[in-house]
Amino acid sequence: MKKLLAFISFFIYHLSFSSVAAQKTLADYSIVDDCTYQAMGFEADLRSLFDKNDLTVFELPQLRGTEEIILRCRRPYVMKGFIVVSADDANRDLKQLQMLGSVDGDTWQNIRTYTLTYPGRYRERQVNGGPNTAFTAFKLVLKTAAGSEGVRLADLQLLGYPQDDDENIATAHNGTLTAAAKAKNIQNLIDDDPKTMAEIANADREQIDNFNGETRYNGLQNAWFQYEFQEPTAITGYALGMTNSSQRDMRPNCWELLASNDGEQWVTLDIQHNAASMAVDLYEQRFTLGAPGANIDYPRIADSMMDFCEQQLERKQSANGTYWICDWAIDPTKRNEDWGGYWWAAHGVDNYIDRYLRTQQSATLAKLTHLVNGTRLRNGNTLINHFYDDMEWMALALLRGCDANASLNHQYLTQVKTLFNDIIGGWSDVDGGGIHWNKNTTGDGRYKTSCSNGPAMILAARLYRHTQDEKYLTWAKRIYDYMYAHNRFPDGVIKDNATNDNHEVTFSYNQGTWVGGLLELYTITGEEHYRQTATDLMDLLLFGKWYSPKGIMNERQNYNQDDGGMFKGIFVRYLTQWILSGHLDADHQFRYAKWLVEQARSAALAALDKTWFIINPYWTHQYDLSNDVHDTSRQQTGLMLMEAVCALQRAGLLTDDYAPICPAARQSYRYYRLVITETQNSGSIMLGAWKLFGTSATTIHSVPFAPPVVAPQQPSPSFDLQGRPVATHRSSHHHPSLIILNDKKHIRQ
Repeated sequence: MKKLLAFISFFIYHLSFSSVAAQKTLADYSIVDDCTYQAMGFEADLRSLFDKNDLTVFELPQLRGTEEIILRCRRPYVMKGFIVVSADDANRDLKQLQMLGSVDGDTWQNIRTYTLTYPGRYRERQVNGGPNTAFTAFKLVLKTAAGSEGVRLADLQLLGYPQDDDENIATAHNGTLTAAAKAKNIQNLIDDDPKTMAEIANADREQIDNFNGETRYNGLQNAWFQYEFQEPTAITGYALGMTNSSQRDMRPNCWELLASNDGEQWVTLDIQHNAASMAVDLYEQRFTLGAPGANIDYPRIADSMMDFCEQQLERKQSANGTYWICDWAIDPTKRNEDWGGYWWAAHGVDNYIDRYLRTQQSATLAKLTHLVNGTRLRNGNTLINHFYDDMEWMALALLRGCDANASLNHQYLTQVKTLFNDIIGGWSDVDGGGIHWNKNTTGDGRYKTSCSNGPAMILAARLYRHTQDEKYLTWAKRIYDYMYAHNRFPDGVIKDNATNDNHEVTFSYNQGTWVGGLLELYTITGEEHYRQTATDLMDLLLFGKWYSPKGIMNERQNYNQDDGGMFKGIFVRYLTQWILSGHLDADHQFRYAKWLVEQARSAALAALDKTWFIINPYWTHQYDLSNDVHDTSRQQTGLMLMEAVCALQRAGLLTDDYAPICPAARQSYRYYRLVITETQNSGSIMLGAWKLFGTSATTIHSVPFAPPVVAPQQPSPSFDLQGRPVATHRSSHHHPSLIILNDKKHIRQ
C-alpha cells in the first residue's frame, strides 16, 4: 500500500429546535405508527410522509396554506416533540407547520405554529417540547413553504408516550425488578410516571489503552436492569422512556436486551447502537423484536453509491479500460484526478462482483472487465506489482469473479495463479518466515506485515478450494502458522507486523483478513481451533468496543482517509463471510448480523448524503460538502457495508425489510436484562421507563428453554471483552451462551 507505511503509529444543547450531529434522521417508532391518517382539503398519498423512509418523498405541487392532515390515535398520546425530514429541494421545504390536538376527535386545541429550518438536504429538524395534555387525535396544518412551487418532505414523525399503557407486562404484579450494584430508584422504571427516573451513577468504565496520549475507555460495565417474571414469559418487544433535558447526556445510546431462564445462560434478543433517542425529552422509544424500525432501501442505496462512482469518479484509460480517481469534491479545483491506485482498483473489482451477485446484470461484468483492463494499463500493462499485498487484493477479487461467473473463470484464473506465484516469492525464512510487504526486502519492504500475509492466507486457501491442488493448502497453513506465532498480541488482536509491539497500531483490515483466513481453513479442515480463534477475536472487536467505543465502528486513531478509508470495509467483508458461512452457533450469528446491520443503519441514516450518495467515513454524521473532500476509498468501504446487508438478506438471515432474524426471539424466558453499554456523553445513566410487551405472565403457556446445540469444542484460551485471560471450565456437553460472571459479560463457546 503506497500511501501508508503500515507500521506507522498515528453537546447536545437544549433548545426548542435541536439537531444532533451524530444522529440518525429517523427514530424507530413514532406515534403515527399507532394512528390512522387522512388528507383533508387536498388529495395526496400520505404513505411516503409517514413510512420512516427518507428516500421516499411526499409532494404537494401547490400549497394554499389550508391543507390539513388528521391523525387519529388508537389511544391517548402525550406528544413531546416531532421530527421533520427535508427532501431534495430547499425552495420547497415546509417552513410553517401548525399543530392542533383533540381529546374527542372533534374539538381542536391549538398546540403551536412552528417555524422550521433544516440543516441540509434529507436532514432532520428535531423539535423538542409539547403540552402535557394527552390527545386522541392530532391535526397538522401545512401553512407555508420556502417558495411558491409547493412542498416536498421526506418524512414526519411524532414522538411522545401513551397516557395509559395496558400493553406493558413488566409490572410489580407480574415480577421483580433488580439492577446492578450502583443503580438507584429502579422502581421508577415501572411506576407509569415518565418524569421519575432510575439512575446508575458513575457506572464502571475501564481503560483499554492509551489513545494518542489520551485515556481511551471501552463501553460502560456493570450497567444493567433486570426484570424477573414469576414464570417464563414471551415478549414481542420493549420500550425505553427518555429523561428530561437536564439529563440528556445520560440517556442510553447503546444497549443489549438479553434473556435467560436460569440467570446464567443468556441469549441475545436485541442490540441497538447510535439509537435515535437524544433530542426529544420525556418520550418513549419502542422496539418490536424482529422489526426493522426505520425503513431503509439498502439495494437502492448501493446502486446509487455505485452510480456516483461511475458518474463522478470513473475516467477513461482506453477504449475498453477505465480507472477511478483518487478523490472528489463539489469544488472541481479540490478534486484529485490522479489514479486512486492499484489496490483501490482491486476493491473496485470486488465491489462490482458484489453488485453482480445481487443483480446478475451482465453490464456489471463489462464494467468489471474495463476496470481490470484500465488497472493493467496504468500498472505498466501488467498486473504484477511491487507490493505483495496489492497483488493479493487483485488476485482475491479476480478469484471471486471466477467463482461468480464462468466467463470470468476462463478469463482470469490463469492470471490469479500467476499472481500467487509472484506473491510467494516474497516469503523468506528470516525472523521465522512470512511474506514481505514489498519487493524492497532490505528497505521499507523488510517487514513481514499482516497486510501482506493475511490476504495471502485467504488467497492460498481459496485457490485450494478452487483447484484442489494441495500445494495451495500447504501455503495457507504455513502462513497461518507464521501469523499465529509472530503477529498476534496475547489477547488475539493482530499486530501490524511481528516487530511492532504497539498495541495501538492494530488496524481493522488486518483483523478482517486474519479472521477471513481462519474461516477458509476451518471450512476446509473442520479443525475447531480455527473457528475458536476467530470468534474469540470477533467477540472482542465487536463487543469489547475495540473499534466502536460508542457503538459505531471507527478506524483506530481516526485513520479514515486515503488508504485507511478502505480498512473498515475489509473488516466488514470478512465478518460478513463468517455470518454467511453457517459455521456459527445461532446466538453468535444473530449478534454479528445485528452488529453489522446497526452499522449500516447508522451509516444510511446519519452519514449518507442522499443528494450525491456519498458517505462520510464516520458513520454517525455527514460531510460538510462545501469544504470536505471525498476519498474513493471511503466510498468503496460504504459500498461494502451496504452490499453486506443485501447479502445477508439474500441468504435468509434478514427479513424482507432487513431486520436480523433472531431464533431466540418470542420464546418464553424468566429473566430479561437490559445491558446499557454506552450513553450519549456520560458515565452515568438516567432512564425514565423500561417496558416489556407481550402476554401477561399469568396467562402465558411457557415454552421450555432450549439453548442452541453445536458440536462439542476443544478447550482453548479465552479472553473477556477487554482482552484479559479468563479461566473457563468446559465439559464435553455444553452450549454456547452469554454468561454474566462477577457482573461482567462473557461469551462462552
